Order: sequence, then C-alpha cells, then structure tokens
Amino acid sequence: MGGIAVLVLRIWNWRPDIPASYFGDAVLSMSAIKNMSLTGWYTTSEFLGAPYGQNLLDYPAVGDFLHLCLLRVMVMVWDSPALILNLFYVISFFTVFLGAYVGSRLIGLSRSSSVVVGVLYTFLPFHLVYGPVHLFLTSYGAVPLWVALAVRQMGDRPLVEEIPSLRPSSWVTWIRRPSHLGATVVVLLGATTGLYFAVFMLLVLTVAGATGLLVQRERGRTAGTALLGVLGTLILAVQFVPVLVHEARYGSNAEIVVRGLRNLEYYSLKLSDLLLPIDGHRIPFFSNLSETSAEVVLLGERNASLGLVGSIGFVTLIAVAVVRLLQGRPGGRGGVLAVLVGSTFLVATVGGLAMVAGTLGFTYLRAWGRTVVLIAFCSLVAVGIGLDRLAEKRGRRMQVGVALLVMVIGVCDSTPVKPAGDPDEIAAGWASDRAFVEEIERLLGPGSMVFQLPVIPFPESPPLYQMNDYDHLSGYLHSDVLRWSYGGVKGRSADWQKRLVGLDLDEQAIAVAEAGFEALWVDLDGFPEGTVVQPEVLDAPVLESADGSLILFDLRPLARSRLAELGGTEVSRRAAQLLEPVTWNLGSGFFGLEWDGERVFVWAEKQAELRIQNPTGATRDVLVEFLAASGAEGSWWLRVGFAKEERTFDLDAAGTVVEIPLTVPPGLSVLRLSTDAPLLEATDPRDLNFRIFSPQVARAAS
Repeated sequence: MGGIAVLVLRIWNWRPDIPASYFGDAVLSMSAIKNMSLTGWYTTSEFLGAPYGQNLLDYPAVGDFLHLCLLRVMVMVWDSPALILNLFYVISFFTVFLGAYVGSRLIGLSRSSSVVVGVLYTFLPFHLVYGPVHLFLTSYGAVPLWVALAVRQMGDRPLVEEIPSLRPSSWVTWIRRPSHLGATVVVLLGATTGLYFAVFMLLVLTVAGATGLLVQRERGRTAGTALLGVLGTLILAVQFVPVLVHEARYGSNAEIVVRGLRNLEYYSLKLSDLLLPIDGHRIPFFSNLSETSAEVVLLGERNASLGLVGSIGFVTLIAVAVVRLLQGRPGGRGGVLAVLVGSTFLVATVGGLAMVAGTLGFTYLRAWGRTVVLIAFCSLVAVGIGLDRLAEKRGRRMQVGVALLVMVIGVCDSTPVKPAGDPDEIAAGWASDRAFVEEIERLLGPGSMVFQLPVIPFPESPPLYQMNDYDHLSGYLHSDVLRWSYGGVKGRSADWQKRLVGLDLDEQAIAVAEAGFEALWVDLDGFPEGTVVQPEVLDAPVLESADGSLILFDLRPLARSRLAELGGTEVSRRAAQLLEPVTWNLGSGFFGLEWDGERVFVWAEKQAELRIQNPTGATRDVLVEFLAASGAEGSWWLRVGFAKEERTFDLDAAGTVVEIPLTVPPGLSVLRLSTDAPLLEATDPRDLNFRIFSPQVARAAS
C-alpha cells in the first residue's frame, strides 16, 4: 500500500519542509498548526487579527478532537507546519487503509478481498482531491468501522444486543465484553474524527436501529443501537462545550458562517458525480466525458466519483436489492448494504431530505456530497463479496488473480494522470514568501504590526481576482514575531477593518498608520491585473517579493508626520475611533453594499434591521451614524428602534443625518428601521424604499 501511495503521490518530488499544497484550506490548516506551536492549542493567536488577536472558537474544528490531539503530539516533536501537514496527509493513507481493511473483515470478507477494498477505498478520488487542502477530511479511516458496525447491527451477527441496567456494576460488566468495547471504541473514533463524518455515523446508526426494530423486531438489538447513537451524540456534544462557553460570554456570531439553501443544493450528492469518471482521467475519452459533464451539471466539490470498480459495486447493490425484494427475501449483507446506500442517497442527493431539513433552517452542514465515503465503502464491499463468491466457485487462485486485476484497474481509474499541484511552483512560492517575510522582520523588528491589503474578511471569503482565500496567512506561517491584521474572525472585533471600505489608498494608509501599524503589506494578486498600488502619501515600496506578487510600504515616516501635524491626543482619538470593537452588519430587509463613486450605500425595504455586534464581555457606549435617504421624492419618516426605545426622523431623497447613541450589551443587538416612504419606481426588481449611506459605529464621546 505504501508503494502505491509513493507512486500515486510522486512523493520523490516532495520536500519535507515545503507543503504539498500551498493555497486555500491547506494554508488555514498550517496556520492552526502554527497556533498550536506558539500557544499550545489551535484556537488563539496574538499574532493574527492585530491588534485584537485571533479566537477560532467562533469557527471551531468541532468533531475533530482526535485529529487535533494528533497534531498536538506532532507539534511537540516537529516545529514545521509544512512538515506536519505533509506527515498527517501521508499517515492518512495508512489509517484509511487500516480502517477499510478492519471494517471489511468485520462484515465478513476474506483477507484478500479486504485488502482489495482497503486499497481502492484508500485511493478514492475523494482522498486525492481533498488532500492535503482539506486536511482532516482526508482522514476518513473511521468511516468503514462505523459502517461495519451498522451492518452488523442490521444483520445476523450484531455486536450489541443488550444494554446494561442502571447499576454501575452492570455497566462495567457490559463494557468488558469485547464486542461491546469494540463498538464503543468505533463510536468514539467516529465522533472525534470529523463533524460531517460524525453526523453521517449518527444517520447510519438511526437507519440501523430502525431496521432492527422493523425487520428483526428485537428490542435488545434496537436498544443497543440506540445506546451507541446516544453515546456518539454525547461525545460530539461535549466537543461543543468550549464553543458554548465562549458564546455565553461574548454572544453568538451570526456573521461567521452564512450558508443558505443555495449552498446546500450546490454541494449535495449527485448521481452523475458518483458514476462519471474523475477529472483528469488517464484515458482521454473519460477525461473529456468528465469535462463535458462539468458544463451542464452543478459542480459541487467534484470529488464524489466512485471510480469504475466502485460504480460496478454501486449498481450491483441496487440490482441485488431490487431482485431480492421481488423474490421476497431482502436480507443478507447485500440487502443491508443496499439499505444503507439507498437511505444515505435519499438524504444527501439534490432535493433530498437534507434539503427538506434545510428549508426548516438546518443549513450549517451543506456538503452532503461528502457522504460519498459511506456509499463508496458499501459499494466496494459489494465487489469484495463478489470476489469471495468467485473463490467459492473457482478457487482461491482464481480469486487472487482477479483481485489483483481489479485492484490495478481500480487504482489507475481512480487516480488522475497528474497529481494536483506543481511541486516546483509550490517550492518557488514558499521560498519567495519566506525570504520576503524574513526581510520584513529585519526591517521592522519583533512585535511590529503589519496591515494587509486588500482587506479580506476571515474566514471563508471567495477568491479575489487571482488571490485565493487565506493567502494573507502566508506571512504568519513564516514569522514568529510579527503581528498581522488578517485572521481576526468576522463578526467580532476584526470588523473594524470594514471602516476602511470605500476609502482610497491614501486614506487607508493614513488611518492604519495612525492606528499603530508600522507597515503596509499589499498582495497584488488581490487587485485587477496591471493595477499600480502606490499611495501618494507613502514613498515607494521598501520591499518586493521575488515572485513580484507582494510589496511592502513603510508606514513609520507617515505616522511620525501625522503625529507632528495633529498631536498625540488627536492621533490617539482617531485610532480609538477606527479600532472601536463594536461593529455593524446588515440584517433582514437590507440588500448588498453598493458604491456610487464617492460613498458606500445599501438599499433597504420598508422594514430592515441593522445588527450591532459587541464582541467584548462588557457593555459599551457607542454612536451609530449614517445618512438615510428615501428612494422616492417627498417628505416621509424613518423610525429607528433599539431595545424598548424608538426615535423618528424626517426622511427625503436628499438625505437626513441619523445619529443614535446606544448602550450596547455584549453579543448581538438589533437596530430596527422602518419607513413610510413608497417604493422607488425603477426597473430594479428589488423593493427599494430607502437607503443608508456610510453606516458606522464610533466610540461615544466621553
């Protein structure tokens, strides 16, 4: 298996100290590893989100406790995020193979068939497409174990057929039974190696319990399955405790992740994705077929292909299920596997039960296409069952020969002709960034704050021109002493950077220089090609990266000139106004931000909400101010309500200055706006009643 991994990944091209992937979530994973190295755990860093720091409890890796513990151990041995990323990814191939092999044996496959299933399951397109960008998703070795547990609970050899009484001694006796202990360990692994996989496990156990109740009609078996489901739920819930404590202190963060029905549909499971070839297939015809399908179907994550062997197993399961039902004997391993595949597909497919749940508000889990790891294992086990039956009819030698042929065909079919990422390009980019950051350290010294442009909300922002999400974290990966503006979570104190939106480069440079930032980092990939980024108030860039994508301006001369011109008191006041942690976000009734060439504005319906977020643990006095204008000509009113108070302002098309002093408690508060202004008569399909210009939250005058 290790030799296959070396060939498929072309590990001879890797360098241990350079990551196998250097974009997107791979960079985010390395920053979390860097957090562990500097602080002991992944959630916090004083070097990101300057000046307030980073706290990832708003964006936690819930359900990945075992993965995080493994990273923590690795950090104690190695001090290189890139090396740890590479090692974790390589280790995942062995853990996935081991999980698939053991799971296959639990279901009753022979050793040789279990090896075939293990190898093909390890080299699923899911593994290669995700890895190592989505690091934890590549470690899906627990999935076959809980699938096997569910199959056993639904079949003739359940691992758990009874539950203990309430006496403590009964629980001790119960857990000492090897089958009970093994089932408990499987649930523990399933609940701590990925939130998605944990939820899928609970779904499968629910199906297993319902089947046991309806088909076998054995209460002990059903109760045992229910107990395992409750145990998994509790283990998962415990991992949410730090998040709940954080939210109780600082309030929930409504801005951190916004996932609607459109996202859920986009990332749902599609039958075409399961059966069509992978992108970049070795055979041109199949590669072209995949490219053609990408033009006419929802793209999703493009990693759900079962491969040729898996597709044969999938179709076989469906056929076996239909034949058995027609014959009136739906049982057996094939029938059980078909039930799991069918129920999973019913939930995860486009327009499936997950979408129904989404209409009720359950949209946090959007990527139901990831259930492919469950469906793939069941499908490959079906192939393994066929290989074992071949051995019964034609002998073991024939089975081994066919198994080797199936394995070779399956691996070649499931792996692209060229792995993702050019090692030389990655190495060049890594070296360029490292040298650039080392120069910054020599220029500025430890503890200096660097402001990064363009302003990118963290986390989960779409690409900007040629700039990928999380590219700004590259500076942090190469420095232990500099502080970076990027990385504070949106919806919290880091939203002070939104006050810079709409300002020109000179105004932005002046503002951040007054706020104490010593340098301005500019990623040119985040601007239209050919854009010259040169604030007039600054001298030419003092540093440029070797690849030309990054430049650095020294803000210290500008800061000194502003201090001499305005005096320390005024500069401090301006800095305090800019860095005020209480921020605003658009709520219901508002449309997206727009720009009229001079100011930022946003249209609203007759009733709208402006959300005021106080990320601190204390009450703060602030002033909310904006210019409000009706769409239609005439004299109207605008009512602004907060808590139990309400104020009324005159409103017309020319605009009215609205200033509302507020005492804001910790967490989320809502400013309610309503008007009697009629709709703007326009071809715009939106209901445009009024708009507000340049909303801002400032610290109240003392």
